[in-house]
Amino acid sequence: MRVTRRLVGLAAVITTVIGSFAIAPTASAATIEGCREAYLCFYFNSNFEGARADYLLSDGDLDNEKFNNAGTDGNGFNYVVKNHAASVVNNWSYYATVYYNSGCNGSVASQSFGAYGKGNFTEPMKNDNASFKWPTSSGTFRDCANRDQF
Repeated sequence: MRVTRRLVGLAAVITTVIGSFAIAPTASAATIEGCREAYLCFYFNSNFEGARADYLLSDGDLDNEKFNNAGTDGNGFNYVVKNHAASVVNNWSYYATVYYNSGCNGSVASQSFGAYGKGNFTEPMKNDNASFKWPTSSGTFRDCANRDQF
């Protein structure tokens, strides 16, 4: 009985000591309007509302991805991203350029978003956006391949 009390007391002390040294879990990477770090996120509505589509890689044609719920009530859910985005969050340390045409062709129009920037598309880009590119650290753009996002 005496040994049991000592063991219970010792267990309580050990638990208290270990608990006082416990470290809170680290926070996940910073998000902007729900957009994860190192992603470019397109939103169906202005002001980062509605369904969202997240891109980690440059994409030469936004016609093969759809907006998903991404934690929202989903206005625009399941619409094709191409020519349906009204706002963007760029949550990476490089600027991103969104193009009016597929193939990262800016002959009609393009709009750039600075590092960790966000904004609504302006005319003629609002709901007329077809591709985008990230730059590399050297300042030249990555390729503009048509790729599925993961």
